[in-house]
Amino acid sequence: MENQLEYFDVIANTQKQLLGNLATAQKDLRTQWLDSMSKVHSTITSLPGIPETPQAKEALNQFNTWFSSVLNTSRTFSDEALKLQENLNSAFEKQLEISREVVKTFSELSKNASDQATAAAKNYAA
Repeated sequence: MENQLEYFDVIANTQKQLLGNLATAQKDLRTQWLDSMSKVHSTITSLPGIPETPQAKEALNQFNTWFSSVLNTSRTFSDEALKLQENLNSAFEKQLEISREVVKTFSELSKNASDQATAAAKNYAA
């Protein structure tokens, strides 16, 4: 029975580590994405040679509004995706706890049935 639980624990811990690594990678990617988007915005808005005309200023204002909207939407989406990942990880850990108990109970029942079958076979042989 202990071997089965050890095997289960190894698999479960590996899966937990994988999910933890995925969440960390998503957080890092989010940070890098938002930083790079801000740098792109800064670069575009500070390009030399943009004429100082009312049309150019209006276009730049519209671009700033659009870009801010895209950045905020991206930030909100990535925040929600991270929350979802954390909730999935939490649910997965709870499911692993339940599954471990099922494996433990099944192992105990199997061992008891095996012991009873062995005892019955000895009694029958005697």
